[in-house]
Amino acid sequence: MTLQTALIVAGIVLLLLVVAYNQWQIRKARRPRALQPEDDLPPMREPVVSPVIKPEVSAKLHEPSPEHQVERREPTLSASPLDAAAVAARMAASSADADDALADEVAVAAAPSSTHAPHAAAGKPGHAEESGQPAGSAEPHDAADHEEHAEQVKPKQEPAPAKEPQPEPVALDGQPTPAVIDPLIDCIVPLHLERKSSGDRILPLTGRLRRAGTKQVHIEGLRSEANAWEPVTAGHQYEDLQVAVQLANRGGALNALEFSEFVNAVEALAEALDASAELPDMTETVANGRELDAFAASCDVQLGVNVISDGAPWSAAYVQTVATQDGLVLSRDGTRFTRYQANAEGVQRALFTLQFGDTNFLRDDLTAKAGRQITLLLDVPSAAQATKPFKTVCEYGYSLAQRMGAQLVDDNMRPLSESSFVAIFGQLQTLYDKLEARGMPAGSPVTLRLFSL
Repeated sequence: MTLQTALIVAGIVLLLLVVAYNQWQIRKARRPRALQPEDDLPPMREPVVSPVIKPEVSAKLHEPSPEHQVERREPTLSASPLDAAAVAARMAASSADADDALADEVAVAAAPSSTHAPHAAAGKPGHAEESGQPAGSAEPHDAADHEEHAEQVKPKQEPAPAKEPQPEPVALDGQPTPAVIDPLIDCIVPLHLERKSSGDRILPLTGRLRRAGTKQVHIEGLRSEANAWEPVTAGHQYEDLQVAVQLANRGGALNALEFSEFVNAVEALAEALDASAELPDMTETVANGRELDAFAASCDVQLGVNVISDGAPWSAAYVQTVATQDGLVLSRDGTRFTRYQANAEGVQRALFTLQFGDTNFLRDDLTAKAGRQITLLLDVPSAAQATKPFKTVCEYGYSLAQRMGAQLVDDNMRPLSESSFVAIFGQLQTLYDKLEARGMPAGSPVTLRLFSL
């Protein structure tokens, strides 16, 4: 029991010592200490510059930078009244006020040098070089002397080259210039846009506006810059649109089913573009298509002359060789050769075709295929009257007949005489006049569209 009592007493004494030591440490930490000199200084935000500066270091600090024309003075701990006042203000202010005081000091120090800047800027370009002084070393002058000196050394400036005037598109009578769509053969649906729309937005929406049945569909946009209609093109802005379906072609007139297909596509486009469409009446449109188709049928004339062999038949290989040497071009399907001729605009147009029976020059055995008749066929509405296409056909036919030992005959196998030529020319003139009166001369773009598939 004596040992246990001793251990308990020792533990209590040790605990009291630990508590007493902790209290002594707390009181020691709270004891006030003597005021130190450094307590009067605010915390420094920049490193303090030593008051002892070597001469070479001082020279480097005061050396002006070659990149700056305005003289700059580095802040130092010199005994000048300005610097002393600035340092005292900086030591007495808070950290935020110290920044403002330093900025003011730099501005005051730079003030004498900056007085030259407006004067140098007021001079003309090249003034410092002509006077023989550096750009930043000009002395102040009064306003009169400066203006007189600037007038004397003013450099001669070359006039800027004049811009070439850009030609502007010309519109007839203020109306938009027409493009492909023509009211003579098209049913036109105007689309009024709420705001301008770009071709990049319109083109992806025109997938269904290619054909309506067997009839071509065209879409054009009105560009305000050119005051002209044009096929919708990416990158252009359009104020209005017009969509048209052809009323007739060599496949027949526009029927009700094709018209409905066209209208559904136009309505879908108008909804996608937030546009309003002026849809025509179906009955009237179909009737216009039938009338146009009847007119086209009355003018759809293909005039042919034949070269008939006087002796043995010709092989297809021989006919192909002659046609190729004469510059005729084989069609893609291989059934005919075509003679092309440039129109007034320099565009090559088909003038007439050469056929050798039912021969296909791409599939048939040309050495085994033979015949005694070559047909030269003229599509009258597609060839311009000014090119005198029938005369050209007859001249080429006579040339073939002489070279191949043959004779030139008409569709009734009668030799072409002078009287027959006169009769044919009279019929052609009547046909040309009929097309001209309708506003669709032979060989014109609108006529080519009407007499095509």
